Amino acid sequence: MARPFPRLASIPRDLALVLSLRLWQAGAGLITTLLAVHFLTPVVQGWYYSFISVAALYTLFDLGLSTVLVQVSAHAFAGLHWIENYRVDGPNQSYFEALLGRSARWYAIVALLFAGLLLPSGILFFGTNDTSGLHWVAPWLLLCSLTAAGLLVMPFMAILEGSGQIPQVYAVRLTQAVCGSIGCWWMFMSGAGLWATAMVPAMSLIVPLAWLLRYRRGLFVMAWHHFGRQFDWRREVWPLQWRLALNWLCGYLLTQINIPVLFHLDGPIAAGQLGLSLAIVNTLGLVAQAWIIRRVPRMARAVAVRDWKLLDQLFMRDFAISSAVFVAGAITVLVLDKVLLTETSYGHRLLPFWQLFGLLTFALCNHIIGALAAHLRSFRREPFMALITASTILAVPAILLATKYYSSAGMVAVLVVTNLAINLPFAILIWYRCNRIWRIEE
Repeated sequence: MARPFPRLASIPRDLALVLSLRLWQAGAGLITTLLAVHFLTPVVQGWYYSFISVAALYTLFDLGLSTVLVQVSAHAFAGLHWIENYRVDGPNQSYFEALLGRSARWYAIVALLFAGLLLPSGILFFGTNDTSGLHWVAPWLLLCSLTAAGLLVMPFMAILEGSGQIPQVYAVRLTQAVCGSIGCWWMFMSGAGLWATAMVPAMSLIVPLAWLLRYRRGLFVMAWHHFGRQFDWRREVWPLQWRLALNWLCGYLLTQINIPVLFHLDGPIAAGQLGLSLAIVNTLGLVAQAWIIRRVPRMARAVAVRDWKLLDQLFMRDFAISSAVFVAGAITVLVLDKVLLTETSYGHRLLPFWQLFGLLTFALCNHIIGALAAHLRSFRREPFMALITASTILAVPAILLATKYYSSAGMVAVLVVTNLAINLPFAILIWYRCNRIWRIEE
């Protein structure tokens, strides 16, 4: 008897879980948007998204290491396998153990630095712009503390993902996303306002920590025993890490930093419009990335064994699908905005139509560049650093100037021109050249 729904039944578990996470983030993002509009005033909405954007600086303290660890551990796990109590066995065992120990040590230091620097800096920044009379200091302290603590579990999840345990890792991430969203909605509906910002980082700490303690406790033992073990970080991790860190910094300066900039120059209402629009656009990007993300460890292992045919097969088809998903989603967002939301209170909380169109165009370019970068990072290299850094150096002063005189419209115009005229065409050229040269060098 033919199996019903064969296409659905044949979806690989890793893709199903990654896609489930992205779809939940998309749906939850929409619900969060609606609840934010309903339960928050335009002013509090601006504070809400500004809090989230400033707290997102944790990605800069991460220095791209979570992404690097997926690549490095994927290479390191070639020839290894898990044994009892979640220890590893195989020819690269000592290397893998040292990588985990030093990664845990790195993140412990980063968490302390993040909390020590961002807590007072945020109080200073928001304090100089506080004309609202909101009680925001305690929510800010909680948000920063939980975000810092959440950094401690990141190396364990990244290394597990790199070792090929994508279904397990993304099941945990899906659980934390569901719990974080529900917690955020509950805080909205209970009138807690800015306290809602702490719910997602709270679940990002509690859920993976509980899972690791229950099912992967051996990783903590391994990390503790090798916490101070010698590891050639400068040669094995740092060359990719510092380049990726610059890319993360540039990405932050071109997107998230714009919300507090607009908050400072044009007030919390304009910042809230940009924050809400970016939340929708970023959620769309997260869904589209699902097809690429699930392939990262396998692409890295394909490079490790020089299987170029497999590398291309893994990338090309899912790259086409993910790009088509983004375009379809962008068209849907624009149609909904134009047809259903224009004259509603929800529509007025977003950027105007053509600014939203520009933001989606900017994000589509970012999606394509990010996919090409993920493909090339399988070689444990970061070829787009110089390009992204140069374009950011040119764009940031232009963004500040355009925002000062033209508010969000000027900001979006600079972002679109930067990606269409500089980043995307040069990224395609670099990707083509590196693919041709690196396969000979490997």
